[in-house]
Amino acid sequence: MVSHPAQWLPPPPSIYKVNFHGATFIDTDSAGLGVVARDLDGMVIASLSERIRLPPTIADLEALACRRAILFALEIGLQDVVFEGDSEVIINHLKANQPCMTAFDHIIEEARALSAKLRQASYSHTWRKGNTVADKLVKLAKNLYEPQVWMEDIHSNALQFVLLDRGLMPV
Repeated sequence: MVSHPAQWLPPPPSIYKVNFHGATFIDTDSAGLGVVARDLDGMVIASLSERIRLPPTIADLEALACRRAILFALEIGLQDVVFEGDSEVIINHLKANQPCMTAFDHIIEEARALSAKLRQASYSHTWRKGNTVADKLVKLAKNLYEPQVWMEDIHSNALQFVLLDRGLMPV
């Protein structure tokens, strides 16, 4: 049995962890993506909230969130990355060394192609409690008209979750 962390855990030395998440906003017929890149100390390197068109399925949405996380890592110049999300289905498809035979296979294949541009990329599943920062960033996307990026920063509404993950705030 594979163990999945219930809280955010730092990446190994010299590697960055990029958490991602997607959520639907049925009332606006849209969806949101949240991405946060952090270092070994849990310090935010960059973060992103983005609203997108509502994809057909939740699996499509989580695959799109992962693809966006990989693209974001490339955009900000990261080379050694652990991508972490709370969709075990998506993480398992990305880790598999075989073609993805699903309706969202094109998204998985594109994510794999993008991650091949990195020096080192791996994928990790976490429970929702281990992905609270990305989840908060997703919720912020609901009212956005264009993507928001924070370099070496994060939206103030998500800061408390970063501090909790770093053990700098009581639970």
